[in-house]
Amino acid sequence: MEKVLIKMAEQLIALDEASLTSLWDKYEGVVRDFQPTKKWEQAVLVLGMIQTLRWKNHLFNHHWAALQKPGQTPVVSPLPVTMADLGDLAGQSKPAKVLPFVPPKVE
Repeated sequence: MEKVLIKMAEQLIALDEASLTSLWDKYEGVVRDFQPTKKWEQAVLVLGMIQTLRWKNHLFNHHWAALQKPGQTPVVSPLPVTMADLGDLAGQSKPAKVLPFVPPKVE
């Protein structure tokens, strides 16, 4: 299992963040419209992978900036990153959409 996860991580690292971010709206729309299908489950995972790569890059940049100027606070925006933070990189200036999470009712 761990080998499969490591391989998936390697493949995700190789992808371009800007290209993935351009798919955000597509998959967010599918996830928002819940349907008990494989397509919906896949969309949730794709959306999660997009956000994971963005978070990984932001965290990397934060630590890299700290290494460049020891003793100084790096000039990196705090987590979480929004679409507005990405600016021209994402080709959009609107903020990210926050999806509400409502756990299923247990009867």
